[in-house]
Amino acid sequence: MTRDPFSTRPRLDSIRRVIPVPHRPDQARWPEVLLHGAVGATAMFALSAGALTVGARVMARLPLVPRESLRGLPDVTVRAAHPDRVHLDETRTTGRGGLLALRQGGGTVHVRLGPVDARPTATTVSRPVLAVDTDEPLQVDRARSNGFFWAGTPQTAHGLPTEEVTVESPVGHMPAWLVRPSPEHGAATGSEDTWAILIHGHGSARGEALRMIPLLHRLGLTSLTITYRNDVGAPASADRMHHLGSAEWEDTEAAIDVALAHGARRIVLVGWSMGGGIALRTSLRSAHRDRIAALVLDSPAVDWQDILIYHATALKAPARMRQLALWMMTSRIGARMVQLREPLALAEMTPAYYAEHLIHPTLLFHALDDETVPPGPSRQLAALRPDLIEFVPVAGASHTREWNSDPTRYEHRLAQYLVRELGLEITGGEIQVPVRDPASPALEGSIGLRL
Repeated sequence: MTRDPFSTRPRLDSIRRVIPVPHRPDQARWPEVLLHGAVGATAMFALSAGALTVGARVMARLPLVPRESLRGLPDVTVRAAHPDRVHLDETRTTGRGGLLALRQGGGTVHVRLGPVDARPTATTVSRPVLAVDTDEPLQVDRARSNGFFWAGTPQTAHGLPTEEVTVESPVGHMPAWLVRPSPEHGAATGSEDTWAILIHGHGSARGEALRMIPLLHRLGLTSLTITYRNDVGAPASADRMHHLGSAEWEDTEAAIDVALAHGARRIVLVGWSMGGGIALRTSLRSAHRDRIAALVLDSPAVDWQDILIYHATALKAPARMRQLALWMMTSRIGARMVQLREPLALAEMTPAYYAEHLIHPTLLFHALDDETVPPGPSRQLAALRPDLIEFVPVAGASHTREWNSDPTRYEHRLAQYLVRELGLEITGGEIQVPVRDPASPALEGSIGLRL
Protein backbone atom coordinates (compact mmCIF):
# COMPACT_ATOMS: atom_id res chain seq x y z
CA MET A 1 0.00 0.00 0.00
CA THR A 2 1.28 3.33 -0.97
CA ARG A 3 1.76 5.76 2.01
CA ASP A 4 0.17 9.14 1.62
CA PRO A 5 3.02 11.58 2.14
CA PHE A 6 0.55 14.15 3.52
CA SER A 7 -1.21 11.83 5.92
CA THR A 8 0.79 13.11 8.91
CA ARG A 9 -0.26 16.77 8.37
CA PRO A 10 -3.21 17.97 10.36
CA ARG A 11 -6.36 18.64 8.47
CA LEU A 12 -7.36 22.22 7.67
CA ASP A 13 -10.45 22.17 9.89
CA SER A 14 -8.26 20.97 12.76
CA ILE A 15 -5.90 23.87 12.20
CA ARG A 16 -8.83 26.21 12.39
CA ARG A 17 -9.86 24.69 15.69
CA VAL A 18 -6.37 24.93 17.25
CA ILE A 19 -5.33 28.44 16.21
CA PRO A 20 -7.08 30.98 18.49
CA VAL A 21 -9.14 33.82 17.07
CA PRO A 22 -7.20 37.15 17.31
CA HIS A 23 -8.23 39.30 20.39
CA ARG A 24 -9.68 42.71 19.40
CA PRO A 25 -10.24 44.77 22.54
CA ASP A 26 -10.95 47.91 20.52
CA GLN A 27 -14.02 46.23 19.11
CA ALA A 28 -15.16 43.32 21.23
CA ARG A 29 -14.84 45.12 24.66
CA TRP A 30 -16.21 48.56 23.74
CA PRO A 31 -19.61 47.94 25.38
CA GLU A 32 -17.88 46.81 28.58
CA VAL A 33 -15.48 49.76 28.53
CA LEU A 34 -18.33 52.17 27.97
CA LEU A 35 -20.30 50.63 30.83
CA HIS A 36 -17.40 50.86 33.29
CA GLY A 37 -16.56 54.36 32.11
CA ALA A 38 -20.11 55.51 32.57
CA VAL A 39 -20.27 54.00 36.05
CA GLY A 40 -16.94 55.59 37.00
CA ALA A 41 -17.87 58.98 35.62
CA THR A 42 -21.22 58.86 37.40
CA ALA A 43 -19.50 57.92 40.65
CA MET A 44 -16.94 60.71 40.29
CA PHE A 45 -19.68 63.20 39.43
CA ALA A 46 -21.71 62.07 42.42
CA LEU A 47 -18.70 62.36 44.70
CA SER A 48 -17.84 65.77 43.30
CA ALA A 49 -21.42 66.99 43.56
CA GLY A 50 -21.66 65.57 47.06
CA ALA A 51 -18.48 67.31 48.18
CA LEU A 52 -19.69 70.55 46.60
CA THR A 53 -23.02 70.29 48.40
CA VAL A 54 -21.43 69.47 51.75
CA GLY A 55 -18.98 72.36 51.40
CA ALA A 56 -21.74 74.77 50.42
CA ARG A 57 -23.88 73.66 53.34
CA VAL A 58 -21.04 74.23 55.81
CA MET A 59 -20.35 77.62 54.25
CA ALA A 60 -24.01 78.64 54.44
CA ARG A 61 -24.37 77.57 58.07
CA LEU A 62 -21.21 79.22 59.39
CA PRO A 63 -22.69 82.74 59.79
CA LEU A 64 -26.05 81.38 60.92
CA VAL A 65 -25.12 79.17 63.87
CA PRO A 66 -24.73 81.13 67.16
CA ARG A 67 -21.22 80.66 68.52
CA GLU A 68 -21.31 82.32 71.90
CA SER A 69 -18.63 80.01 73.31
CA LEU A 70 -16.03 81.67 71.08
CA ARG A 71 -16.30 84.94 73.00
CA GLY A 72 -14.04 83.84 75.83
CA LEU A 73 -11.25 82.19 73.84
CA PRO A 74 -7.88 83.88 74.48
CA ASP A 75 -6.35 85.72 71.55
CA VAL A 76 -3.52 87.69 73.21
CA THR A 77 -0.32 86.60 74.96
CA VAL A 78 0.88 88.70 77.90
CA ARG A 79 4.70 88.59 78.14
CA ALA A 80 5.16 91.03 81.02
CA ALA A 81 2.74 92.76 83.38
CA HIS A 82 4.03 95.87 85.15
CA PRO A 83 1.93 98.27 87.28
CA ASP A 84 2.13 100.96 84.59
CA ARG A 85 2.49 98.99 81.36
CA VAL A 86 1.95 95.62 79.72
CA HIS A 87 4.06 93.84 77.11
CA LEU A 88 2.18 91.75 74.57
CA ASP A 89 3.05 89.58 71.60
CA GLU A 90 2.48 91.75 68.55
CA THR A 91 -0.50 90.72 66.44
CA ARG A 92 -2.99 92.57 64.25
CA THR A 93 -5.04 93.19 67.40
CA THR A 94 -2.32 94.23 69.82
CA GLY A 95 -0.18 96.14 67.32
CA ARG A 96 -2.97 98.36 66.02
CA GLY A 97 -3.28 101.92 67.31
CA GLY A 98 -5.99 103.06 69.71
CA LEU A 99 -7.44 101.71 72.94
CA LEU A 100 -7.78 98.09 74.00
CA ALA A 101 -8.79 96.17 77.12
CA LEU A 102 -7.81 92.70 78.30
CA ARG A 103 -9.68 90.07 80.29
CA GLN A 104 -8.52 86.97 82.09
CA GLY A 105 -10.30 84.38 84.17
CA GLY A 106 -13.62 85.00 82.43
CA GLY A 107 -13.68 88.56 83.73
CA THR A 108 -12.06 88.25 87.15
CA VAL A 109 -9.28 90.37 85.61
CA HIS A 110 -9.95 93.41 83.44
CA VAL A 111 -7.47 96.14 82.52
CA ARG A 112 -7.82 99.12 80.15
CA LEU A 113 -4.81 99.86 77.98
CA GLY A 114 -3.70 102.88 75.98
CA PRO A 115 -2.19 102.96 72.49
CA VAL A 116 1.08 101.22 71.67
CA ASP A 117 3.93 103.38 72.97
CA ALA A 118 6.97 101.14 72.45
CA ARG A 119 8.26 97.87 71.03
CA PRO A 120 10.48 96.24 73.66
CA THR A 121 11.51 93.48 71.24
CA ALA A 122 11.06 92.70 67.58
CA THR A 123 7.95 90.63 68.36
CA THR A 124 6.33 92.49 71.29
CA VAL A 125 4.57 95.79 71.92
CA SER A 126 4.16 97.84 75.07
CA ARG A 127 0.88 99.51 76.07
CA PRO A 128 0.35 101.75 79.10
CA VAL A 129 -2.13 100.66 81.76
CA LEU A 130 -4.86 103.31 81.96
CA ALA A 131 -6.99 101.67 84.65
CA VAL A 132 -7.65 98.34 86.35
CA ASP A 133 -11.32 97.44 86.84
CA THR A 134 -10.92 94.36 89.06
CA ASP A 135 -9.08 93.36 92.21
CA GLU A 136 -7.16 90.54 90.56
CA PRO A 137 -4.01 91.67 88.72
CA LEU A 138 -3.14 90.77 85.14
CA GLN A 139 -0.99 87.64 84.85
CA VAL A 140 1.75 86.65 82.40
CA ASP A 141 -0.48 84.26 80.51
CA ARG A 142 -2.97 84.12 77.69
CA ALA A 143 -5.74 86.74 77.74
CA ARG A 144 -8.78 87.81 75.77
CA SER A 145 -8.92 91.22 74.12
CA ASN A 146 -12.02 93.31 74.76
CA GLY A 147 -12.69 95.77 71.96
CA PHE A 148 -15.68 97.09 73.89
CA PHE A 149 -13.02 98.61 76.18
CA TRP A 150 -15.47 99.00 79.06
CA ALA A 151 -16.86 96.03 80.97
CA GLY A 152 -19.97 95.27 82.98
CA THR A 153 -23.10 97.43 82.76
CA PRO A 154 -23.67 101.18 82.33
CA GLN A 155 -23.98 101.29 86.12
CA THR A 156 -20.74 99.46 86.95
CA ALA A 157 -18.73 100.95 84.07
CA HIS A 158 -19.96 104.56 84.10
CA GLY A 159 -21.98 105.02 87.26
CA LEU A 160 -25.18 105.68 85.30
CA PRO A 161 -28.40 104.40 86.93
CA THR A 162 -29.43 101.41 84.86
CA GLU A 163 -32.71 99.51 84.80
CA GLU A 164 -32.85 95.90 83.62
CA VAL A 165 -36.06 95.78 81.60
CA THR A 166 -37.76 93.30 79.29
CA VAL A 167 -38.81 93.76 75.68
CA GLU A 168 -41.66 91.49 74.60
CA SER A 169 -40.66 90.33 71.13
CA PRO A 170 -42.43 87.84 68.84
CA VAL A 171 -40.21 85.04 70.18
CA GLY A 172 -40.23 85.90 73.88
CA HIS A 173 -38.81 88.12 76.63
CA MET A 174 -35.67 90.01 75.59
CA PRO A 175 -33.54 91.58 78.37
CA ALA A 176 -32.43 95.17 77.84
CA TRP A 177 -30.65 98.01 79.63
CA LEU A 178 -32.62 101.21 80.09
CA VAL A 179 -30.62 104.34 80.97
CA ARG A 180 -32.67 107.49 81.54
CA PRO A 181 -30.95 110.88 81.41
CA SER A 182 -30.35 112.14 84.94
CA PRO A 183 -29.25 115.78 85.38
CA GLU A 184 -27.48 114.90 88.61
CA HIS A 185 -25.17 112.71 86.53
CA GLY A 186 -24.53 115.44 83.94
CA ALA A 187 -27.34 114.82 81.45
CA ALA A 188 -28.87 117.68 79.50
CA THR A 189 -32.59 118.21 79.98
CA GLY A 190 -35.47 118.46 77.55
CA SER A 191 -34.74 115.51 75.24
CA GLU A 192 -35.66 112.52 77.38
CA ASP A 193 -38.51 111.71 74.98
CA THR A 194 -35.92 110.93 72.29
CA TRP A 195 -34.93 107.29 72.71
CA ALA A 196 -31.83 105.71 71.21
CA ILE A 197 -32.22 101.98 70.63
CA LEU A 198 -28.79 100.34 70.53
CA ILE A 199 -28.27 97.05 68.68
CA HIS A 200 -25.11 94.96 69.00
CA GLY A 201 -23.50 92.92 66.26
CA HIS A 202 -23.25 89.26 65.22
CA GLY A 203 -21.83 87.09 68.00
CA SER A 204 -21.43 90.16 70.17
CA ALA A 205 -23.24 91.46 73.26
CA ARG A 206 -24.89 94.49 74.85
CA GLY A 207 -21.54 95.68 76.17
CA GLU A 208 -20.72 96.89 72.67
CA ALA A 209 -22.86 99.96 73.44
CA LEU A 210 -20.88 100.97 76.55
CA ARG A 211 -18.62 103.18 74.42
CA MET A 212 -21.55 105.31 73.23
CA ILE A 213 -23.95 105.39 76.19
CA PRO A 214 -22.11 108.14 78.15
CA LEU A 215 -22.38 110.57 75.21
CA LEU A 216 -26.06 109.76 74.62
CA HIS A 217 -26.72 110.31 78.31
CA ARG A 218 -24.84 113.62 78.29
CA LEU A 219 -26.96 114.77 75.32
CA GLY A 220 -30.08 114.01 77.35
CA LEU A 221 -31.31 111.02 75.33
CA THR A 222 -32.89 107.92 76.85
CA SER A 223 -31.01 104.80 75.75
CA LEU A 224 -32.40 101.28 75.44
CA THR A 225 -29.71 98.68 74.75
CA ILE A 226 -31.42 95.54 73.54
CA THR A 227 -30.75 91.87 72.94
CA TYR A 228 -32.32 89.80 70.19
CA ARG A 229 -33.21 86.20 69.45
CA ASN A 230 -30.47 83.60 70.03
CA ASP A 231 -28.49 85.92 72.33
CA VAL A 232 -27.21 84.59 75.64
CA GLY A 233 -30.05 85.18 78.11
CA ALA A 234 -32.61 85.72 75.34
CA PRO A 235 -34.97 83.14 73.84
CA ALA A 236 -33.99 81.23 70.73
CA SER A 237 -35.72 81.45 67.39
CA ALA A 238 -37.68 78.42 66.18
CA ASP A 239 -34.69 77.16 64.18
CA ARG A 240 -32.07 78.44 66.66
CA MET A 241 -30.28 80.19 63.81
CA HIS A 242 -29.25 83.77 63.11
CA HIS A 243 -31.15 85.30 60.20
CA LEU A 244 -28.61 88.09 59.65
CA GLY A 245 -31.22 90.78 60.32
CA SER A 246 -33.81 89.29 58.00
CA ALA A 247 -35.93 88.37 61.05
CA GLU A 248 -34.12 90.03 63.99
CA TRP A 249 -35.49 93.43 62.98
CA GLU A 250 -38.77 92.29 64.58
CA ASP A 251 -37.04 92.38 67.98
CA THR A 252 -35.98 95.96 67.34
CA GLU A 253 -39.52 96.80 66.30
CA ALA A 254 -40.69 95.39 69.64
CA ALA A 255 -38.20 97.71 71.38
CA ILE A 256 -39.64 100.66 69.47
CA ASP A 257 -43.09 99.64 70.72
CA VAL A 258 -41.76 99.67 74.30
CA ALA A 259 -40.19 103.10 73.82
CA LEU A 260 -43.36 104.61 72.36
CA ALA A 261 -45.47 103.07 75.13
CA HIS A 262 -43.23 104.76 77.70
CA GLY A 263 -43.32 108.27 76.32
CA ALA A 264 -40.85 108.26 73.43
CA ARG A 265 -41.62 110.83 70.76
CA ARG A 266 -38.63 110.19 68.50
CA ILE A 267 -36.41 107.17 67.89
CA VAL A 268 -32.73 107.00 66.95
CA LEU A 269 -31.57 103.56 65.78
CA VAL A 270 -27.94 102.76 66.55
CA GLY A 271 -26.28 99.57 65.34
CA TRP A 272 -22.87 97.92 65.11
CA SER A 273 -22.01 95.37 62.41
CA MET A 274 -25.05 93.07 61.96
CA GLY A 275 -26.83 95.41 64.38
CA GLY A 276 -26.30 98.15 61.80
CA GLY A 277 -27.94 95.95 59.18
CA ILE A 278 -30.80 95.28 61.61
CA ALA A 279 -31.20 99.03 62.14
CA LEU A 280 -31.35 99.60 58.39
CA ARG A 281 -33.90 96.85 57.86
CA THR A 282 -36.00 98.13 60.77
CA SER A 283 -35.97 101.64 59.32
CA LEU A 284 -37.47 100.24 56.12
CA ARG A 285 -40.01 97.82 57.56
CA SER A 286 -41.10 99.41 60.83
CA ALA A 287 -44.72 100.41 61.32
CA HIS A 288 -43.32 103.51 63.05
CA ARG A 289 -41.09 104.90 60.29
CA ASP A 290 -42.46 108.37 60.95
CA ARG A 291 -41.11 108.23 64.53
CA ILE A 292 -37.56 107.31 63.48
CA ALA A 293 -35.55 110.54 63.47
CA ALA A 294 -32.07 109.28 62.54
CA LEU A 295 -29.77 106.28 62.20
CA VAL A 296 -26.21 105.86 63.49
CA LEU A 297 -24.37 102.91 61.94
CA ASP A 298 -20.95 101.57 62.90
CA SER A 299 -19.28 99.14 60.46
CA PRO A 300 -22.77 98.03 59.34
CA ALA A 301 -23.52 94.84 57.44
CA VAL A 302 -25.04 96.59 54.43
CA ASP A 303 -24.66 93.71 51.96
CA TRP A 304 -24.59 90.15 53.30
CA GLN A 305 -23.99 88.62 49.89
CA ASP A 306 -20.85 90.73 49.55
CA ILE A 307 -19.72 89.73 53.07
CA LEU A 308 -20.28 86.01 52.45
CA ILE A 309 -18.55 86.06 49.07
CA TYR A 310 -15.63 88.01 50.55
CA HIS A 311 -15.01 85.42 53.27
CA ALA A 312 -15.63 82.45 50.97
CA THR A 313 -13.12 83.84 48.48
CA ALA A 314 -10.60 84.29 51.30
CA LEU A 315 -11.06 80.58 52.05
CA LYS A 316 -10.49 79.83 48.34
CA ALA A 317 -13.94 78.26 47.99
CA PRO A 318 -14.89 77.55 44.35
CA ALA A 319 -17.30 79.98 42.74
CA ARG A 320 -19.85 77.20 42.26
CA MET A 321 -19.73 76.43 45.99
CA ARG A 322 -20.31 80.09 46.86
CA GLN A 323 -23.28 80.26 44.52
CA LEU A 324 -24.75 77.07 45.97
CA ALA A 325 -24.32 78.36 49.54
CA LEU A 326 -26.20 81.57 48.69
CA TRP A 327 -28.94 79.53 47.02
CA MET A 328 -29.30 77.44 50.19
CA MET A 329 -29.74 80.59 52.26
CA THR A 330 -32.23 82.33 49.98
CA SER A 331 -34.49 79.60 48.53
CA ARG A 332 -37.19 77.58 50.26
CA ILE A 333 -35.74 74.22 49.26
CA GLY A 334 -32.18 75.30 50.06
CA ALA A 335 -33.22 76.72 53.44
CA ARG A 336 -34.34 73.26 54.54
CA MET A 337 -30.88 71.92 53.71
CA VAL A 338 -29.28 74.30 56.24
CA GLN A 339 -32.15 73.90 58.74
CA LEU A 340 -33.55 77.40 58.33
CA ARG A 341 -37.27 77.68 58.92
CA GLU A 342 -37.52 80.22 56.11
CA PRO A 343 -35.17 81.63 53.45
CA LEU A 344 -33.26 84.83 54.14
CA ALA A 345 -34.22 88.03 52.34
CA LEU A 346 -30.64 88.81 51.29
CA ALA A 347 -31.86 90.51 48.11
CA GLU A 348 -33.48 93.14 50.34
CA MET A 349 -30.23 93.75 52.21
CA THR A 350 -28.04 95.40 49.59
CA PRO A 351 -26.84 98.99 48.98
CA ALA A 352 -29.15 99.38 45.99
CA TYR A 353 -32.23 98.23 47.89
CA TYR A 354 -31.50 100.37 50.95
CA ALA A 355 -30.70 103.38 48.77
CA GLU A 356 -34.05 103.07 47.01
CA HIS A 357 -36.11 102.86 50.21
CA LEU A 358 -34.15 104.80 52.85
CA ILE A 359 -35.88 107.95 54.12
CA HIS A 360 -33.96 108.72 57.33
CA PRO A 361 -30.83 110.81 57.91
CA THR A 362 -27.93 108.48 58.63
CA LEU A 363 -24.45 108.83 60.11
CA LEU A 364 -22.29 105.95 58.90
CA PHE A 365 -18.87 105.16 60.39
CA HIS A 366 -16.83 102.42 58.74
CA ALA A 367 -13.29 101.23 59.46
CA LEU A 368 -11.20 101.14 56.30
CA ASP A 369 -9.17 98.21 57.64
CA ASP A 370 -12.30 96.17 58.34
CA GLU A 371 -11.61 92.54 57.48
CA THR A 372 -14.90 91.28 58.87
CA VAL A 373 -17.38 93.51 57.06
CA PRO A 374 -15.59 95.13 54.09
CA PRO A 375 -16.32 98.88 53.79
CA GLY A 376 -17.14 98.81 50.06
CA PRO A 377 -20.94 98.42 50.39
CA SER A 378 -21.09 101.21 53.01
CA ARG A 379 -19.22 103.52 50.68
CA GLN A 380 -21.51 102.50 47.82
CA LEU A 381 -24.65 103.15 49.86
CA ALA A 382 -23.37 106.57 50.90
CA ALA A 383 -22.56 107.41 47.29
CA LEU A 384 -26.09 106.44 46.22
CA ARG A 385 -27.74 108.61 48.89
CA PRO A 386 -25.50 111.60 49.66
CA ASP A 387 -28.67 113.56 50.48
CA LEU A 388 -29.29 111.36 53.55
CA ILE A 389 -26.04 109.66 54.48
CA GLU A 390 -23.01 111.26 56.12
CA PHE A 391 -20.15 108.82 55.58
CA VAL A 392 -17.19 108.81 57.97
CA PRO A 393 -14.36 106.51 56.82
CA VAL A 394 -11.94 105.73 59.65
CA ALA A 395 -8.38 104.87 58.66
CA GLY A 396 -6.34 102.50 60.82
CA ALA A 397 -9.32 100.97 62.62
CA SER A 398 -10.55 97.39 62.51
CA HIS A 399 -14.13 96.12 62.61
CA THR A 400 -16.35 98.22 64.96
CA ARG A 401 -13.23 99.77 66.53
CA GLU A 402 -13.69 103.29 65.16
CA TRP A 403 -14.27 104.68 68.66
CA ASN A 404 -11.20 102.86 69.97
CA SER A 405 -8.94 104.40 67.35
CA ASP A 406 -9.77 107.96 68.46
CA PRO A 407 -12.55 108.43 71.07
CA THR A 408 -12.35 112.22 70.92
CA ARG A 409 -12.79 112.40 67.15
CA TYR A 410 -15.54 109.78 67.14
CA GLU A 411 -17.63 111.37 69.88
CA HIS A 412 -17.13 114.87 68.50
CA ARG A 413 -18.46 113.81 65.10
CA LEU A 414 -21.36 111.90 66.66
CA ALA A 415 -22.30 114.74 69.02
CA GLN A 416 -22.26 117.28 66.18
CA TYR A 417 -24.50 115.06 64.09
CA LEU A 418 -27.08 114.35 66.79
CA VAL A 419 -27.25 117.97 67.95
CA ARG A 420 -27.85 119.09 64.37
CA GLU A 421 -30.29 116.40 63.24
CA LEU A 422 -32.29 116.29 66.48
CA GLY A 423 -32.18 120.03 67.15
CA LEU A 424 -30.76 119.51 70.64
CA GLU A 425 -30.02 122.48 72.83
CA ILE A 426 -26.96 121.88 74.99
CA THR A 427 -26.39 124.36 77.78
CA GLY A 428 -22.85 125.44 78.53
CA GLY A 429 -21.71 125.33 74.92
CA GLU A 430 -19.95 122.41 73.30
CA ILE A 431 -19.75 119.03 75.04
CA GLN A 432 -16.34 117.98 76.29
CA VAL A 433 -15.43 114.68 74.65
CA PRO A 434 -14.80 111.93 75.30
CA VAL A 435 -17.53 112.23 77.88
CA ARG A 436 -16.07 109.38 79.90
CA ASP A 437 -12.29 109.56 80.15
CA PRO A 438 -10.80 106.20 79.05
CA ALA A 439 -8.39 106.46 81.97
CA SER A 440 -11.14 107.06 84.55
CA PRO A 441 -10.51 105.08 87.74
CA ALA A 442 -12.69 102.02 88.27
CA LEU A 443 -15.95 102.71 90.07
CA GLU A 444 -17.12 100.89 93.16
CA GLY A 445 -18.65 97.61 92.07
CA SER A 446 -16.89 97.60 88.69
CA ILE A 447 -16.51 94.17 87.11
CA GLY A 448 -14.62 92.64 84.24
CA LEU A 449 -17.50 90.75 82.65
CA ARG A 450 -18.26 91.36 78.99
CA LEU A 451 -22.06 91.59 79.02
